[in-house]
Amino acid sequence: MEIPMLAPICLIENSPAGELWVQQEALRVLAEISQPVVVVAIAGLYRTGKSYLMNKLAGKRTGFSLGSTIQSHTKGIWMWCLPHPRRAGHTLVLLDTEGLGDVEKGDTKNDTWIFTLAVLLNSALVYNSMGTISQQAMDQLHYVTELTERIKVKVAGEGSWQEGEDSAEFLWFFPAFVWAVRDFTLQLELDGREITEDEYLENGLKLKTGSSRRAQLYNLPRECIRQFFPARKCFVFVQPAGRRDLPRLEELQEDELEPEFREQVARFCCHVWETSTPKTIPGGHVVTGATECQ
Repeated sequence: MEIPMLAPICLIENSPAGELWVQQEALRVLAEISQPVVVVAIAGLYRTGKSYLMNKLAGKRTGFSLGSTIQSHTKGIWMWCLPHPRRAGHTLVLLDTEGLGDVEKGDTKNDTWIFTLAVLLNSALVYNSMGTISQQAMDQLHYVTELTERIKVKVAGEGSWQEGEDSAEFLWFFPAFVWAVRDFTLQLELDGREITEDEYLENGLKLKTGSSRRAQLYNLPRECIRQFFPARKCFVFVQPAGRRDLPRLEELQEDELEPEFREQVARFCCHVWETSTPKTIPGGHVVTGATECQ
């Protein structure tokens, strides 16, 4: 891709009937990319500021559309292809997904398919949530427990399809996992000592002992995250500005944002840029835009 995209375009349309359609214009853009692609997607509940983080990864103030009302703003999956800021000769493909849990949509199966596509298409998945890593946050991530029901992989040399959970090839398709916790107000302390953001995540993923139904329900999303995403990272973000300024977040100058928030966003972007690897498929084959659109 010699000329970078000036703005995102729709990759997968989510129709009013809940059907997902790949957009031909997006496929044409991908087909022109001969470089290896590093694909980063973001998923999470609607109205939680996902698009803002993606614009930061693009190095732009605006691009992916931000909304300031209670309604979900991004529909389907939108794509932005840009020169990679850290890897020469690579293209950074950013995917902004429709917010999950939109009460106006009322179709959890549709949400599950969007989340599944976000997992399969990318090198790194950012899961964006608000507040804390709590039981409610885990319950809202129930989509991860349904992945094996949605994904089948073709076993090399056999030509047959089988359920992902029974295949050694399954994890080849799974990306690195980054949990972004927004508007975080707690102190990172545990048992009287300071802990890192990663330790905070791992503590939230601890399993309960016992075989009761309650313990099984508690452990299920945690077990899935631990199994499917062995490479995982956590970042917490304070509220970026005062409440009155939040609806116009993309209009604010950098010096109008909380200094701690700016530092947290900078660390997050550097991590994603520097650690996200080119998309590969089983066998270690590096994917280009042309092969990705196939």
